Amino acid sequence: AENFTFGRFQSPDAIDKAMDGCRSSSSFKHLSSKDGKEGFYCSTRLGGDWVLAESKQIAKNCRPAEVLAAYLDGSNQKKWNEDKVQDIKITRTGIGWYKQEMVLKPQRVLTGKTTVMRYTQIIRVDKISEGFNAFVELDLNAKTNTKQRPFDILAVNVSIKQVGEDVHIYAAGLMRVNRSIVPNLIVFDASGIAGAMAGKGTLW
Repeated sequence: AENFTFGRFQSPDAIDKAMDGCRSSSSFKHLSSKDGKEGFYCSTRLGGDWVLAESKQIAKNCRPAEVLAAYLDGSNQKKWNEDKVQDIKITRTGIGWYKQEMVLKPQRVLTGKTTVMRYTQIIRVDKISEGFNAFVELDLNAKTNTKQRPFDILAVNVSIKQVGEDVHIYAAGLMRVNRSIVPNLIVFDASGIAGAMAGKGTLW
């Protein structure tokens, strides 16, 4: 996991196939919530403290540009993840580049509760044919980052592809769980938080 890179301009099918060695397609679970969020997600423990989080979703009767605009709207992300997100701000820093500042609510874990967690992510958006590819990674140099956060390394690839009248969304995220959340924390307790942010958290 530490040496894996998503590359650039990769198709969602290619990335999905690359993950087949880590889990089976039957590992995905269906999620349907009262706020209309629906899709499939999967969280897979890899070696050491690494976790693979994925989600698949179909946005009916829309265009990739509309899905991307919704994703880059901080108020939408806050609404979709209100149980975990306290605040979120997304600003454009250049052509195809964005900065996402996250503030997470304290999370209950096995041996107690975390403090408020802050971290910044860098988003790069590439247009591919009629779709888009968004690559998200943790900004390790951001001064607002707190030591407590779900992960200390994060890389998420989000593919947005037009299929007929619908848009298919596939997100795959690799992260290394941050052990400083709670000393000697069992990896799956932290991966539940991290997986929710990069797995269920991408379901709209």
